[in-house]
Amino acid sequence: MRIGIYGGTFDPPHLGHLRAAELARESFCLDRIWFMVAKDPPHKKERVKSPFSVRFTMASLAVEENPHFQVSDFEAGRGLSYTVDTMKALREVYPHEFFLIVGEDSFEEFPTWKDYRTLVRENNIVVIKRKWTPFRPPAWASDMGLDINYLHEGERNCGKGIFYLSCATLPISSSMVREKVKRGLSVRYLVPEKVRKYILKEVLYR
Repeated sequence: MRIGIYGGTFDPPHLGHLRAAELARESFCLDRIWFMVAKDPPHKKERVKSPFSVRFTMASLAVEENPHFQVSDFEAGRGLSYTVDTMKALREVYPHEFFLIVGEDSFEEFPTWKDYRTLVRENNIVVIKRKWTPFRPPAWASDMGLDINYLHEGERNCGKGIFYLSCATLPISSSMVREKVKRGLSVRYLVPEKVRKYILKEVLYR
């Protein structure tokens, strides 16, 4: 099977996450998207995050209605959530072809990630690119001589490698959602309805 790995804290998951995952699934002939909830992400030390169990529950609620989506707790029993280690472990455990799905900003920051050269050399990677920005791979990728393909929204490529996928991403972020909830503002239509109700019920982000 061709499996997309979409990692993140998902604190909370929002409609932008779901739209990007669905587009990646269609564009690269992926059988499933696994939402990999990070247990202890090293890049998220600047703030206190919701407990793993809370974020896992919200992610599960968010994907309930899509039979191609599922939430993974693969990182739950691991230490710091280093992507290069997670991808290696996945390949050792499962007989699938994996595709790491990351945002354009994260891809540009790869040199700050653990063993990023190994990460890009050993994995298929889908970079979700904002549709209205120019296609300009980061300097570090050019220095490595990476062969990066570009795919427009609506096109399809069932091959392997590193791809930029043009996507009319929704202008939503988890930090925006948290701030709105903190201020008592509505987050309806920014997050799945079940997630919105869960946030209110559990009095999150107050």
